Amino acid sequence: MFRSFASSVITLLAVLVFAFGLLFFWSGSENVEFKRVAMEGDRPTAAVLEEYRRKTAQATEVASNENMKEEAPKPVSRGNGDGLPVVLWISIPGFRGDYIEKSETPFMDELISSGGGTNKMRPNFPCLTYPAHATLATGTPPATHGIIADRIRTAPGEVIDNPTDSALLGAEPIWTTATRQGIKTIVHDWPLSQNQTGDNPAAFFLDSFDPDATDEARLNTALETWKGTVSGDAPLEDKDKVRLVMLRLTDIQKAGLVHGPRGDDTYAAVAATDAALKKFVDSVEAEWEKLAPIDGNLVIFITTDHGMAELEKNVNIAHLLGEEMMANADVVAHDAVANLYFKNLPESEGEQKLFTEKFDGELSKRIYFRTYKKEELPEDFKYNNERVGDRVLTLKTGYAFVDDKAEEPVFDPTAGPGYFGGFGYPVGESIRMSGQIIISGIPKSPVTGELGEIIGQEGFHASVCKILGIEPAEGASTETLPVE
Repeated sequence: MFRSFASSVITLLAVLVFAFGLLFFWSGSENVEFKRVAMEGDRPTAAVLEEYRRKTAQATEVASNENMKEEAPKPVSRGNGDGLPVVLWISIPGFRGDYIEKSETPFMDELISSGGGTNKMRPNFPCLTYPAHATLATGTPPATHGIIADRIRTAPGEVIDNPTDSALLGAEPIWTTATRQGIKTIVHDWPLSQNQTGDNPAAFFLDSFDPDATDEARLNTALETWKGTVSGDAPLEDKDKVRLVMLRLTDIQKAGLVHGPRGDDTYAAVAATDAALKKFVDSVEAEWEKLAPIDGNLVIFITTDHGMAELEKNVNIAHLLGEEMMANADVVAHDAVANLYFKNLPESEGEQKLFTEKFDGELSKRIYFRTYKKEELPEDFKYNNERVGDRVLTLKTGYAFVDDKAEEPVFDPTAGPGYFGGFGYPVGESIRMSGQIIISGIPKSPVTGELGEIIGQEGFHASVCKILGIEPAEGASTETLPVE
């Protein structure tokens, strides 16, 4: 019995000890911290949570962007080109027929591919800048428009270099033709487009020509002028928007003259002009809805006045003829063409005949040029105008008339004005006078494929008139290129 009682007491004491132990342990654990020893590569929980939130946000943004791409509306179409056409006519002087194939010109290549072109444009005589641009603009030859050279004599003692005054034209240029028939026109830097007077001047033209401006600067000026026509608050009606834009770019010709037509710097200039043209057309396209009539079609003409030949020699005509001959002649010479005007002739007809025969005999001794009497000029030159001299001299290919003087009358280009390219030679004698032509359109081109050989430049006036839906000027050629 005693043993049983003792066992019960021991059991009770054990239970009490266990209970007090649990109580002590629980109350003592309030301020106890459990720490885990950090392992290599571990990051704080806050950093892990932040990364999780960032990745979740990125995934949501990507999914949102993908949905936006799928749901974004397509760009508004510029139109189908069935509306009124707009003509952009770019002249690039000295654009020789082989420049495209020898230069990096992705934009012009694209225009040719989507439209048409030729490197076989055979310019009118003389193959000079101002006569050719006058022919392009008026649709008439020099015999009619009267711009017979880049340097012309308008009266005895009056000589004009690089004429700009439109009043000198003996035929109506297309900027007047278009304006007269209700076509708003911009013409920048086109020869003889300055100082426009009369009843139908172009809406926008420049007062003077800046020879130092770059092609990019000329294009930017034209673009700002064009954009300025639609800058008002009220939208313009289609009939009041510009539909003919004309300008001349000069960097390629400058490079050809200074570096020669086969110089790497000349090919680089061609590439630079190509890039500037693309930038300009892209800018026009970006503003097309404002600039153009509804569904308007942009038709692009790229033309040239002539090609370019390598220059071998310079010729000072006064030195070559000598004082005795010059005492009886005024000579207006530039590039490859000279017009010679008799003066101080004997009074009697018989003596005049003897004088001119002797004079012509002396001219024939000079082997560097061909001499034409005014009354015997070749018919296909279409050159005989009242401004033409009594004798017309055309240099052999590779030679140029200059004002510079040297010890000899004929001398190397290094001793002259620093030019190594020349032009002005009859295309029948120098195939290098042939030039590049490109005609294209956005979205529709008026031509497709190779244009073949183009003889003369009179047909461009009528071709642009046809596209604009107007009549050519009176007296202009009505024959057109194969444009629709």
